[in-house]
Amino acid sequence: MKIYSLIDEFSSFLPCVFTLGSFDGVHIGHQKVIQNLVLRAKKEGEYCSVLLTFNPHPKEVLNPGKKILYLNTLSERIYHLRKTGIEHLIIHPFTKNFSKLSTKDFLQKILFSKLKIKQIITGYDSHLGKDRDGSSHQLKKFSQIYGFKLYQVSPRKLKKKIISSTYIRKSLIKGNIEWANQALGYLYTISGYVIKGRGIGKTLNFPTANIQVDKKKLIPKKGVYAVRINYLNQIYQGMMNIGICPTIHLFNNEIKIEVHIFDFHKNIYGKKIDVLIVQIFRDEMRFQTLHDLKRQICQDKMKIKDFFEKKIL
Repeated sequence: MKIYSLIDEFSSFLPCVFTLGSFDGVHIGHQKVIQNLVLRAKKEGEYCSVLLTFNPHPKEVLNPGKKILYLNTLSERIYHLRKTGIEHLIIHPFTKNFSKLSTKDFLQKILFSKLKIKQIITGYDSHLGKDRDGSSHQLKKFSQIYGFKLYQVSPRKLKKKIISSTYIRKSLIKGNIEWANQALGYLYTISGYVIKGRGIGKTLNFPTANIQVDKKKLIPKKGVYAVRINYLNQIYQGMMNIGICPTIHLFNNEIKIEVHIFDFHKNIYGKKIDVLIVQIFRDEMRFQTLHDLKRQICQDKMKIKDFFEKKIL
């Protein structure tokens, strides 16, 4: 997969099958669109597959006062898109000026002046141009003008709900990890560097890795989770706490992410790890004493280890 940081950088003499969107999460609904794109390009033989996405997310530019939380960092999005088989990925900067382009200007001045588009694949709710004025109905009119074929891919549903990045975010915030993971098609992952904490976990005989996560990354509901940890391409089992540590009152309501890796004794300060979230086990709780907290952590560890043993079997 070739990656371009501007539409102007794209270069191919071949006609192409094209799609565009934010693709935050690259969930199974997105994957359905992209699979359609890749298959149509292969079917045509001499066509290439091109996906245009944006950075930052359009909502972040159009609503500067509103904090936008992502399912994927940019590097994670690239990682998941790379696995789809796309030949060309364009990551174009989304700016205020860019957002003011009408659908007609976007197609005429940006896309068709740079790309030889023969087919456009869209999702069920795709829109182009200023104020999202380019609906599927309008795109059909433009397809006659510019001579491209338009294909709209129907949405994917999971447990009667249409899969979307928005609904996956809501599910993670509510702690509905199982639905979110199924909708994504992979385990929701939090990545970051291990930083020094207060050492409380070690005093309780449960040393934890404190993770520094990208500030724009969506963090799921506060609670205790069963997780898998990828460190140097080696997978470990463990448990994670997301919360404010209410028993100890150290962090002034600042959310902390602490991971206890089972049967692990390496020093990983300053190292990057990926935490794959498998299941939530309980909400965050406040205990009267550190002894009560330690007893609960022991119970959590036993339950999560038992969970992993049964899951493997």
